[in-house]
Amino acid sequence: MARIGSLGALVSIELDRNGDTPIHEQISAVFRQAVTSGRLQRGTRLPSTRALARDWGVSRNTVLHVFETLTAEGLLDSRVGAGTFVTTDETEDLSEGYVQEPGERLPVASESYPFRRLSARGRNLVTQNPGALTETPTPFMPDVPDITSFPMRSWLRLMNEVTGRLKGNILVNVTNAGYEPLREAIVHHLRVTRKVDCQADQVIITTGSQQSLDLVTRLLLERGDPVWIEEPGYIGTRATLAANGCTVYPVEADQNGMNFEKGRKSFPAPRMIVTSPARHYPLGGRMSSERRGQMLSFSSSSGAWILEDDYDCEFFYKGGIRPAIKSQDADDRVIMIGTFSKTLLPSFRLGYVVAPKDLALDFARARAVIDRHAPILEQMVLAEFMHRGLYAAHLRRMRELYHARQICMAHVLDRFLGYTPPAAEFESGMHFILPLQMSANDRQVSLDLWEQKTTARALSIYYSSNRRRKGLLLGFAAYDEEKILAHGPKLKSISDLVDGSTHPFADNF
Repeated sequence: MARIGSLGALVSIELDRNGDTPIHEQISAVFRQAVTSGRLQRGTRLPSTRALARDWGVSRNTVLHVFETLTAEGLLDSRVGAGTFVTTDETEDLSEGYVQEPGERLPVASESYPFRRLSARGRNLVTQNPGALTETPTPFMPDVPDITSFPMRSWLRLMNEVTGRLKGNILVNVTNAGYEPLREAIVHHLRVTRKVDCQADQVIITTGSQQSLDLVTRLLLERGDPVWIEEPGYIGTRATLAANGCTVYPVEADQNGMNFEKGRKSFPAPRMIVTSPARHYPLGGRMSSERRGQMLSFSSSSGAWILEDDYDCEFFYKGGIRPAIKSQDADDRVIMIGTFSKTLLPSFRLGYVVAPKDLALDFARARAVIDRHAPILEQMVLAEFMHRGLYAAHLRRMRELYHARQICMAHVLDRFLGYTPPAAEFESGMHFILPLQMSANDRQVSLDLWEQKTTARALSIYYSSNRRRKGLLLGFAAYDEEKILAHGPKLKSISDLVDGSTHPFADNF
């Protein structure tokens, strides 16, 4: 009868005690293969011979024999008082020991197996990844909060406090929809800041806006369903919808938001409309009250869902935060999604969905199928952070900080490029749009700046149609005034490409 022993967490050995091969040779062969294949890395310290003998149910002399054999071969090194260590990281060709079974036909290089290919949906998912120059906050990368100003001490203190509560029912009975106190905190935040009247059981905690969008798409849309998105628009939104098989229609956005009249003339009636009404991404305009009313009226008459994604609505410097479209939603056809990665830390992967009342339970059940629930400790800490007013205080501090950096960034653009952003861009946001001439290749400009250790995203990548405005997204939120001023001169190399004669929302480009 075969017996499986485990070398700690390093290697498993199956011993055939009824076979013709001696036990020590079986163990030596497995060790040899593990070392030469690299599964046991150079310098790995092995357990004691007594521990291994006990683990495998063999005599210690057998293990000593194995160690002596492999040491003689140069694979192990026994050091008095220290233990036995792996001494090589060489690899061997494992195919040499392959024995072809009678009648078996080995594959040839020209053959391909269907089961080694991605599915059509998988290929679609992979091709939607746009790639990026870097994920490290390097001036002037947009959409990144200031990680140095995050209240880490307060956060760690709360983490230490809530860790003591991780016992009993909390560890076992974690609801699929999320930690209840956090859901209640989000409801309070939305009621106060966005005038949204919702209940805690409508809030589904996710691991960020991408998962939120994916969840909504899977539950409410069929493959091929038409979806309107803003043009230009967030790449992640377009990618998630396309990866799930939706038919995406880019509806031009102007200074008042998505242009419904152009959408109606050009595209079929949508099953869902995806919008960022508080601040359009990436151009930065607010959706007008008239357009908001049109959207709600259209949704009511057509049955289209509205997905409201106000990704950074908290960072308004003039005029305050507008109520959400959801606050005017009489038909309960508006679904809100939100994220904390823009307000706290980029690596903080918590977000939420505010689902329709009659579908909230279905959203919670579907959430359980995806990955059960988000990490409970982070949910508990964030709940305390919000309930104690620390989140609201943090947002106030960041608004003041980002506003000062926005002014500094505008000074840099004026000083080194002779460009002044339009007044509307000063109302909110974490980046400026720098318009370039239509003859410019903004993607190449982005790469050229990257060579100078300066990050700027090309505006054209946010368009899905052929009518692409050229420009750069220049973020300022994550960088103090000293860094902004220090990197400013690096922008002088593109001064001849700047086109300050047109508004970013101009129609005739």
